[in-house]
Amino acid sequence: MKKILSLVAVLLTVAGCGGFIKNQNGSENLTQLTEEPTGCIFLYKLESEVSVYDVDDARRYLENRIVDQARPGNAYWITSQRTKPNEWVVFGPERAFVLTANVYDCPYVGSAGTVAPMAVEVVTTCTYGNCY
Repeated sequence: MKKILSLVAVLLTVAGCGGFIKNQNGSENLTQLTEEPTGCIFLYKLESEVSVYDVDDARRYLENRIVDQARPGNAYWITSQRTKPNEWVVFGPERAFVLTANVYDCPYVGSAGTVAPMAVEVVTTCTYGNCY
């Protein structure tokens, strides 16, 4: 009985670890594009790496980094997303999310056209039979 209660406590603790990163400095106003836009000005490429439990937290971290740049832009397109294992981690996330995004300045974000969709590279990492 104690083992079951301990297992439930661990699962509830891990399940409650999502949603730690909050939007800052207006990052909630950024528009995430699903394809490369046309009619927008490409500003720069940004790569972010963060050790979190949830991919939504990794995306929010990327948005906060975009807003903190000198030329923040108002739209971004995630060109690649992968995870990598965190070595020597006892407590905390076992993997880090690495997101690469192109940041754009779009005059009319809602009506920005897009070019043909490109394949997004998703890389999985496997160690000792565990794939992330």
